[in-house]
Amino acid sequence: MIRSLAGLVVLLFAGQVFAEACNFRDHDLGTLPNTDSGLVEVGIHLYLNDLTKIEDAQQSFVSDVFIRAEWMDSRLVHSGLTPCTVEVSQIWTPGLMLLNRRTIERVYDPELNVAPDGRVIKVLRAYGDFTFQADLSNFPFDHQELYFTLISKYEVQDVKVVTSSQKLGMAEHLSVANWQIQLGGSRTSEHYVAPVDRTISRLDVIFQAQRLTGFYTWQLLVPLFLVVMMTWTVFWIPLEFVPPRVGLVATAMLTLIAYRFAIASILPPIAYLTRLDKFMVASSVLVFAALAAVVAVTYFDGRGNTVQALWLNTASRALAPLLFMIVFITVFFNVTTWI
Repeated sequence: MIRSLAGLVVLLFAGQVFAEACNFRDHDLGTLPNTDSGLVEVGIHLYLNDLTKIEDAQQSFVSDVFIRAEWMDSRLVHSGLTPCTVEVSQIWTPGLMLLNRRTIERVYDPELNVAPDGRVIKVLRAYGDFTFQADLSNFPFDHQELYFTLISKYEVQDVKVVTSSQKLGMAEHLSVANWQIQLGGSRTSEHYVAPVDRTISRLDVIFQAQRLTGFYTWQLLVPLFLVVMMTWTVFWIPLEFVPPRVGLVATAMLTLIAYRFAIASILPPIAYLTRLDKFMVASSVLVFAALAAVVAVTYFDGRGNTVQALWLNTASRALAPLLFMIVFITVFFNVTTWI
């Protein structure tokens, strides 16, 4: 299917070079075509040529996409053997727009071709930024829904934008790093535009993006594990070495704060906690608890209650790893939602 779509695009581009200009005598071609069903169906072929970047903080992605739109207009039937070209101002068009576009650079100006049977073909290749609604609650083990939203400026009873799975495709290899992209199908709906009080047809072509977690595992999670585990060593340092015991836990706390600022730079300012946020908050609480335990052990030992200090220190050796394991299982395996 992918090869056929790519070949179709190539053939269409090649055909545009040799197509002759259409010559229609009908001067009333700017109105809505008459159809048996009362509305014009605009069929969409979409091919994702490349996807270079997904920006979590901006909730956008950069892609290179081919879009081909087809519709029938019986007034444009001609006797030619091949499609001819026509200017946008000469005939009726559905006024297609990409609703979620942010910035688009057209590789070339779109051109209309009219087949002998009156089928109008419009092809556009666009490269630019497109927005999407990110759900980062499971970050960095999340998957996102990327989409191209196509709408027509005409009301839903006049124009309907449709497609099928056979008309959608994507390149085998994409440039985006740390993501696995798959074709997710399409979704047809109605879109209400309040400023003009109009309900128009909407088509979402969806691509599923699964985040690859290798980078975050080795660059964030593994060092974070080591920082938390570092605090456990304070319970193995002799009680009389108070400054090293307190300094080690304080250093771990400051490291966790620095990690929090590092993660904030790659995520948008969202009002909810991601899975990694929950883990970092819980880890910070455990590190603070280790600090409290060290202070308590020092206090008891300084007051001459050495037996109680040794008991608390020994209990903390087992309790700290146990609590950390509970936090890890709870957050990363969604055992419960109490965090």
